[in-house]
Amino acid sequence: MVPVLLALLLLLGPAVPEETQAGNYSLSFLYTGLSKPREGFPSFQAVAYLNDQPFFRYNSEGRRAEPLAPWSQVEGMEDWEKESALQRAREDIFMETLSDIMDYYKDREGSHTFQGAFGCELRNNESSGAFWGYAYDGQDFIKFDKEIPAWVPLDPAAQNTKRKWEAEAVYVQRAKAYLEEECPGMLRRYLPYSRTHLDRQGTRCCLCPP
Repeated sequence: MVPVLLALLLLLGPAVPEETQAGNYSLSFLYTGLSKPREGFPSFQAVAYLNDQPFFRYNSEGRRAEPLAPWSQVEGMEDWEKESALQRAREDIFMETLSDIMDYYKDREGSHTFQGAFGCELRNNESSGAFWGYAYDGQDFIKFDKEIPAWVPLDPAAQNTKRKWEAEAVYVQRAKAYLEEECPGMLRRYLPYSRTHLDRQGTRCCLCPP
């Protein structure tokens, strides 16, 4: 599923450059939900990336966030029990949204896919970019505009999602704070454990402009 998720990142976020510039790093999360999972493809899975390197994964079968090499060998980088609980909560909301969309279109028989991508970038240790968007069956569904701030519907069913997610103003402010403060803060926390590896590998920054 990774190639599909990376394609979604390119669809929802800015272009990816050929090379990472010194001091540019990104943290991104790519989610996929399936209404009719198949063998080998769980109903929900999440992959986190540092630049374009898979950092940890989570799925609806194990329901645990698992760090990937080389980060699986690093002690103290993250509280994986806490991260697992967070991903379980996000899975519940994500799959509930997929169910709501299928109800809107009155289509419970077909096979449907819901995908999400969000993340942030640091350039020379300063926050310089962020995005958050979703797609349904391969088409743009809804995105968050942190400048308004508001969820911007891109599909008829997304009007219902917008109303649900904006029922309380605090939820919009939390989304804005996540992109502008929490996500960059997480990335800064991870970099002391990761910068050497990312620079050595010459990995690409997923959000950096060309």
